[in-house]
Amino acid sequence: MGGDDQAARRILPGILLVASLSAGAVPRPPAPDPRSSAAITEISLEHGCSGCPNGSILILRRSGDATLTITGNARFGTGDRTSQGRVAPRDFEELARLLLSQGFFELKTEYSDPQTQDGEWTAIGAIRDGQERKVHSRNHAGPPSLEAIQRAIEGVKARIDFAPVRG
Repeated sequence: MGGDDQAARRILPGILLVASLSAGAVPRPPAPDPRSSAAITEISLEHGCSGCPNGSILILRRSGDATLTITGNARFGTGDRTSQGRVAPRDFEELARLLLSQGFFELKTEYSDPQTQDGEWTAIGAIRDGQERKVHSRNHAGPPSLEAIQRAIEGVKARIDFAPVRG
């Protein structure tokens, strides 16, 4: 084997790297594994009921943004009121891990008692790897894991200092 062959073997990887970078192939960090908590970017909790003057929509984002909207009901003459706050990164991460450990993404999309049409309802949602998943529950129907997730989200909500949005 000649000296020219050995020199070519040593510099060829460098030439290929320079060529790929100049062609626009910039290395990107890998996307989070969709099965990991890092792939969850948003968690939401909605409440409402037939005949109630208000409902609520809570949206928590991995970025730390938290939005709480108290939804009005025209029949009761109530309007929407929105507040914003910050969710602690640790709280969001704990919720994201709870969703995974409780099998949220494997739950049915709706739980209800067919004998009950009115009453309280809840929807828990999450965005994971860009895909939205929502699980609806009417009158507390559903497995204990769904109730545990709801209680945990409400616990995080209680720790957020929300300020009204002026508009």
